[in-house]
Parts: sequence; C-alpha cells; structure tokens
Amino acid sequence: MRFGYPEHLIWLWALIPLALLFVYGLWARFSALKKIGNHATLSRLAASRSRAKLIWKAILTWVAVASLLVAFAAPQIGTRIKEVKKKGIDIVIALDVSNSMLAEDIKPNRLQKAKYEIGRLIDKLGQDRIGLVVFASDAFLQCPLTTDKNALKLFLDVVSTDAIELQGTNFYAALSESIRAFKGIEAGAAAGERNQSRNRVVLFVSDGEDFGGNLDKAIEQAQAERIRIYSIGIGSDQPAPIPIYNAHGQRIDFKRSKDGIVTTVFTPEPLRLLADKTGGNFYRVDVNTTGLEPLISELNTLKKEELSSREFVDYDDRFQIFLIIALSLLVLESLTGERRSVKEGNA
Repeated sequence: MRFGYPEHLIWLWALIPLALLFVYGLWARFSALKKIGNHATLSRLAASRSRAKLIWKAILTWVAVASLLVAFAAPQIGTRIKEVKKKGIDIVIALDVSNSMLAEDIKPNRLQKAKYEIGRLIDKLGQDRIGLVVFASDAFLQCPLTTDKNALKLFLDVVSTDAIELQGTNFYAALSESIRAFKGIEAGAAAGERNQSRNRVVLFVSDGEDFGGNLDKAIEQAQAERIRIYSIGIGSDQPAPIPIYNAHGQRIDFKRSKDGIVTTVFTPEPLRLLADKTGGNFYRVDVNTTGLEPLISELNTLKKEELSSREFVDYDDRFQIFLIIALSLLVLESLTGERRSVKEGNA
C-alpha cells in the first residue's frame, strides 16, 4: 500500500492529545461530582449519563476520525506488476548487527545512527538496485536487490542486534551472502543482461571489529568477483561499553566479563583494507558527521547499466474503505445513548 498524500497522515498525531483531553475532562467531571455530594445519590437524582457509554462513544468517534484522516491521505494498492527498465548499479548494503553496534558513543547508538544514515543514502541514490544483508558471526539476506526504496526502508527499520544469534563480526560471511544476492538477481535476468559487465558494489557499514579471521579471504573473493567495496565506519575514538537492555528496551547494565565491564573499540583498519584493495573508499561516521554526500556523489559517478525490476505500475484508490468505516462508526456513535441503562442504574 502507498499513499497519494502521505503528508496528511501527520494529523493522526493530533488524536493523541485529544484523547488525553477527553480522559482529563471525564476525570474532572466526576471529581467535581464527588465534591458536591454522594456521587451515587447525585447520579440517581440527576439521571446522570453512563460513564461507560461516554467512553464507548468517544472511542467510536476517535477511530472514525482516524479513518477519515487515513482516507484523506489517499491510500492506494498496487494492482499490476510490470517489468521496468532503468539505468543504475547494483548495491548490497552489508550492515553489522553485532552487539558492539549497541555502543552509545555515537548517539543514540551505533546501529541506530547507521540505520539513519543508510536511510538518507537510499533516498539520495538514483535508480540503483539496492539490497540489504545483515551480519554478525553469520549473515543473511534481509532484503533482495530492488528499486523499491520504500520496501527496502521497511526492511531496514526492523533490523536489530537480535537478527543473528551468533555474535561476532565476520566480513567474509557478509560478502559471501552479498555475492549470492547479486547472483540471485542475475539468475532471473535475460541471458544478454547476465553477460554484461556492470558495476557491483558492496557497502559495508560496521564498527570494524573483525572476529571472523577471514578478512584476506573476503578481499580475494571480492577481487575475483570484480566487486567494489565501500566502507562506512561507525564509532568514536574512545572505548565504549556495550549496554544490556530488558524486554522493555530499558538499559539495565553493561556487558561484563570476569575483569569488569567489556568495552568495544572502533577499528577502522579492516574497513579501510576492504575498500583500498577493491577499488572503493572508506568513509567515517562519528559525532561530527552530518551526512554521506561524498559517498553518494562517488556512487553516482559509477557507470550505470540497464537494470530490470518488477514493480507495481497501476494503483487503485482504496480511500472508500476508510470512508465507509468512518461513516459506519459515526452512525453507531449517534445511535448509542448516553443515559444509564436499567442494569447500570440498579448497580
């Protein structure tokens, strides 16, 4: 689903303070009744309105307004997929999700900063086909190569250090999975397109701590496959502890060993080596980084080849569904009375 006017969705946030105001008003009303006298007696004498029904009517109205706002944003659903030809390069982003990426020397932490910068990079690249691999001690394909930036960013948003159970940082595993992603997309291409010599790029995003011990093997593999590696190093120059969070996302401690708190150190050397040996470049993200424009400019200068992808080209409006929901709820709200029922009155 996409929205013709996604900017209208921002008005959904206004429903939160409105709900809080209603709750406060209800509380203030019943508090005032208690100050006047016995609430049960006053309620019977005044045939007061039912608190439960007032809340139910407010919920119906709140959901109806939310549905109207979604309808105004013009929701649309794709109905036809077509093979689309574009010019670009193939890029696989290999994102480190080892626990060291939780270090908070880069705010809010290394992983969140990496995801933010990757999201900005995706928005500013042209018609390139981009995939996403996550890795620690092992690696897997989070999102296949695609030109659908919105879908790619959805896959990026849900990435966390829980994605891979075995911890560590294995660049060779990440590169191997990236190559499989390239070959997977090429397997579905026409024979003529598969034989073209095109730029294939792997973009490593990591704090650089290499525990895989296969860095040389990764470089040899990249060179053999004619893959250019660019590296983005995330971290500061100072050692940083690795936080531990509870199920609610609250920090409760730091990772410890028998010698005390475990710290992680940003290590740019492996990242520099990967880039230098494969014709790419190394870039640094630290507390002073405001963007990756130099990297974006460099990627956009690489020779573009014709790429094919399957995309939705026809969309049907679906705002009617949300209008029907909203109108139905408003009718139900109007038919719901406010007075106490007999059972409520006798309670």
